[in-house]
Amino acid sequence: MNPSPVALPKAPSFRLDGRRALVTGAGRGIGLALATALSEAGAETVLAARTRSEIEDAAMAI
Repeated sequence: MNPSPVALPKAPSFRLDGRRALVTGAGRGIGLALATALSEAGAETVLAARTRSEIEDAAMAI
């Protein structure tokens, strides 16, 4: 017997146009993922990380 596929609810979309976000730890990991998501949602995102190279790499990735 094959189980039927379960439909998961779609996460609500949100927009942050005109908003600012400061993300610490934005150079890698969760901070980078959060900075990316906030930026994609339209927020003006300010990055903070331990080193300048981490910030530059994160900014290029976003």
